[in-house]
Amino acid sequence: MNFDEMILEAAKSITAATSALIKAASAAQRELIDSGKVSRHPISSSDDGQWSEGLISAARLVAAATHSLVESANALVQGLGSEDKLIAAAKQVASSTAHLLVACKVKAEGDTDATRRLHAAGNAVIRSTDNLVRAAQQSKQVEEERYLVINKKMVGGIAQELDAQSEVVRIERELDDARSKLAAIRQARYKLKGYETSGDETDGYGGSASEQDIRIKITY
Repeated sequence: MNFDEMILEAAKSITAATSALIKAASAAQRELIDSGKVSRHPISSSDDGQWSEGLISAARLVAAATHSLVESANALVQGLGSEDKLIAAAKQVASSTAHLLVACKVKAEGDTDATRRLHAAGNAVIRSTDNLVRAAQQSKQVEEERYLVINKKMVGGIAQELDAQSEVVRIERELDDARSKLAAIRQARYKLKGYETSGDETDGYGGSASEQDIRIKITY
């Protein structure tokens, strides 16, 4: 399972756990009303006003945070979001869930089936959220390591290119030196050949062929 699949699976787990949490909150709320802990039709100015739908309202906050979390997870998988945003959304789900559990603990008395189910559902949400955060952090770490590897390869490639360029410059310099040496050798040879040719033309004759012909005609 790749990281995208891990994140989506964790998001699905949180969604399922949140759905169970809302049901448990509704049951706990009914239990509070039936036990007389809160009024069925409280006066808005009374202290019970905030508890008329207290647990249900808190559970709805968890559901809203979960919705934002799922959107962040989808955006991340599609390459449109970030791990940091996903982690922040997951922590908001955990915070809303913790607030719900505290609210239940404050108002409820004793250990009932409804409160146990509510706490179990809340803990399931928190565990699923932790799994999602770890998956996102792991994905982020792998992405950072991949970026470092790419940078190292890039740096290594640049170094190899510089070495190759230096080698080309060295060879070109040696080639220029060899060409200069060859040109000097040829120039020296041409000068030497010119000197020897000049001596051959004057040895034994002291003039050109036409001059020799003229001398012969004058003699006869």
